[in-house]
Amino acid sequence: MVDGLRWRGLMIVAVVLGVAAGAAQGEPYWFAYEGNDLPENEGWVRYATNPPAQRWLEDGSLFIDSRGSVPIVENYTVYFQGGLDPEPGEMFVMRWRLKVHEATPWEDPGVYVTSDDRYSVVFLFGGDYLLSLYEPSVYLPFKPGLFHDFELRSDDMRNYGLYLDSGLALKGVFFRSSFAACAGWGDVVSSWSVAQWDYFRFGVVPEPSTWLIVLVALLCVGTRRI
Repeated sequence: MVDGLRWRGLMIVAVVLGVAAGAAQGEPYWFAYEGNDLPENEGWVRYATNPPAQRWLEDGSLFIDSRGSVPIVENYTVYFQGGLDPEPGEMFVMRWRLKVHEATPWEDPGVYVTSDDRYSVVFLFGGDYLLSLYEPSVYLPFKPGLFHDFELRSDDMRNYGLYLDSGLALKGVFFRSSFAACAGWGDVVSSWSVAQWDYFRFGVVPEPSTWLIVLVALLCVGTRRI
């Protein structure tokens, strides 16, 4: 099932990530979507097929429902013209809180990041697991039907640690790509799904990172849901 999806995901994600736009960053920064409005109204670049997914806001979350048609793709991106990567003594952090209500017959919701020199990570979600699109050995199960907190951390945009509900779940590597520098999230491949996004946040923070990550989380935290 996973292998059969990869060629479809490669083509779709390449289209989504291949457009270069956006602003440069030259110092620590932070972007956050908190489920208060549609993402494109808060500066995120929307990519949507025709027809697009059904969307609605509820209890501080964005629902994306792509069950209307298999080819539907609907996602949101911040693009960079250099400056996405951490400098020495800094760390790139990307975190999101997601409940996958349904994903069939394959993975559908996802998140992605590409560095300034085009190294990428793409995570896709099924109903009760995560996989890394370009890392065949990366497969992370989680309890279905609940919100889960995910966080990627990297200080070199070559290697990363992925945290699930505050615990280190796995370590992986970025792959060499041709994508533009960016970070984003949403419905990224052609399948059926209903996903509820509580938040998506990313940026660069100084190291040592532990207390700073906690501070940023306190500043950005929304109401938790199950």
